[in-house]
Amino acid sequence: MDDTKEDRKSIYEIGYQIVAGIPEEKVGDEANIIRGIVTGSGAEVIAEEAPHRQPLAYTIRKKTVSGSYDKYDQAYFGWVKFEVGTDKIEVITKAVENHPSILRSFAIATVRENTYLGKRASTIINSLPNKPEQVEVKIEKRVENKKPAVPMSIEDVDKSIDEMVKEA
Repeated sequence: MDDTKEDRKSIYEIGYQIVAGIPEEKVGDEANIIRGIVTGSGAEVIAEEAPHRQPLAYTIRKKTVSGSYDKYDQAYFGWVKFEVGTDKIEVITKAVENHPSILRSFAIATVRENTYLGKRASTIINSLPNKPEQVEVKIEKRVENKKPAVPMSIEDVDKSIDEMVKEA
């Protein structure tokens, strides 16, 4: 087996939440640190979104250095999409998770293309020079042929269960 061969590259995206307790003017610096972790591992950044403040779905507790817990209802959410060797993704995710200002993070394997436009989709589409034609989408109701439910006695249920158990 050839140990000198280079590991194959894949596309990943790391989403991260920076604690809301840091001053807003330092959020960009924290995002640059995360970007530096990614690029420092030899990754090529494809796309990214600067962190923006948003409410959390539930309160998250983060343990402090002193051993107490801070509670957060809001955080700054950002992401970075990049290409890197599959052998380096674990090191990158651990480094991002262990950064003190990160509340939580996740990494996913993805594709190079931009697949999610979110709430800004209509704005982005309207800004395109060659707007796509208005597309009519038909939603068809799925009709299933179901038999009406027939009440069963306890004996019939027991027989049915016994038959299923025998088959297994």
